[in-house]
Formats: sequence, C-alpha cells, structure tokens
Amino acid sequence: MKITKTLVTTLAFYLCFGGVAQARSITSISPPTGPGQGDIFCIQVQTPVATPFPNNDNSTTASQNQILNFPGLSCSPKTFQAIAPIDTQLFVEPSGGTTEYFFTETAVNNTNSTWDGFSFQIGFGVNDNFAPPELILVPTGTVIPDFDFNGSSSDPEPTSSKFTQLIQDSSFGFQWSGGSVAPGESVDFTFSVDVPDDLAGNDFYNSFTIRQLPNAESIPEPASTSGFLALLGVLGSIALKHKNKMNEG
Repeated sequence: MKITKTLVTTLAFYLCFGGVAQARSITSISPPTGPGQGDIFCIQVQTPVATPFPNNDNSTTASQNQILNFPGLSCSPKTFQAIAPIDTQLFVEPSGGTTEYFFTETAVNNTNSTWDGFSFQIGFGVNDNFAPPELILVPTGTVIPDFDFNGSSSDPEPTSSKFTQLIQDSSFGFQWSGGSVAPGESVDFTFSVDVPDDLAGNDFYNSFTIRQLPNAESIPEPASTSGFLALLGVLGSIALKHKNKMNEG
C-alpha cells in the first residue's frame, strides 16, 4: 500500500484538547475510482445523500438513514474488471451526534477469475493516496467513521448473498469468505457505518473512503502458445536429424 509523503504530512496533525463535540452526516458520494474498474467510465456526478434521522446511533429499522445501491448515480452496480481495489469517497458535514447509515450494494464480477472472498476497509484518500486509520496520526479526541458491529437487535450485521463467513479485522475493516462469485455473476452486500463525533472547529476530515477489493482463487496459467510451438520445433529438428542419419546409412 503506497502512502505519499504529502498525504501523511497533511493527516499528521496534533490538535488541541477541548471544544464541543460534533458529529458528521454524509452529504454526498463521489464517483468510484481505482484500478479495479479497468476501463469502465463512471459518470462524474456527485450522488446527494438524504439524512432524515441525524444522530440516530443504534437506530431501529424505522429510523435508519439508508444509502441504497451504493455508490449511487454514477456507477451502480459496482463492476470489477480486475482483481484490484475500487475506492469510493463520501463527503460529510457536522450534525451534532453520531449518525448511522445502512448501505446496500451489488458488486459484479467482470474479471476472468472466480472470487473466493471480498473485503471492505475504511480510510482516507483514494488510489495511491489511500491510507487506513492505523497509518494515520489521528488527533487526540477525534473519532472517525467505522463499520457498525455492535450486534444489537437494532444494528443489523453485514450480509452477503454469496459468502457465509465474516471476519472482522477491526472497526475499520472486514472480510467475507466461505463462498464464490464466478465470472459474470454478482453478489449483494449490506453493511452499516457510524459517522461519529469529531472535535468542533478543527475539521480533521471532511470526507472518508470505503475501499473494496475482491479476493480471487489462484488459477494456474495455461502453457503459452509460443512455448508449445517452440517444443514442436525442437521435436521436429530431432526427427529431421534422425531421418538424415537413416538416409546416410
């Protein structure tokens, strides 16, 4: 994972203590980007996000802020043409308390490999500038967005239509396994994200990123055509030499 010096310098702030706590609400979603998309073009429009229930941490189904068909208007469903990351940036603004969102998403396998897993990670920045929280010097008192794994009756656990085993790396990442998605197939996911309190007036972040990456089975590469032709050439040369010796005899 490549982290540029500029990004680390920008994120490595020491902010003072104190101040009134604020939360963040998601206001819009940027078009996804990354090598996983291959040459797919996503319309470069922001998707606005409605938050009818701000500060609704541990919400019930009736009071959930929903982000359906993530990432939104520009590129849904999310299509992977390579086994590589796709990053989606979400912009936020202060709201006054922890706000929870429930996401639904479809990912399409347009690669040549069968997926045997799929991972989600929260961080900052996109592509080569993406940085997970453990590589960022987060100011004291600042809490950043994370996946909701509380497991209470009002907080639904992540789900997948193709995978059965869920491994939680941390509050900022989890991985699916125990299933497969063949080329041409799709998989549906749901998950929840908490956008929590931050220090007032410091604006440590005004956006965060959800990175997604399929895992693929290792498939032996077939012998190349050129190698096969070279082998035929060697065998032909041996046969020709043998024939010439027979004629000489």
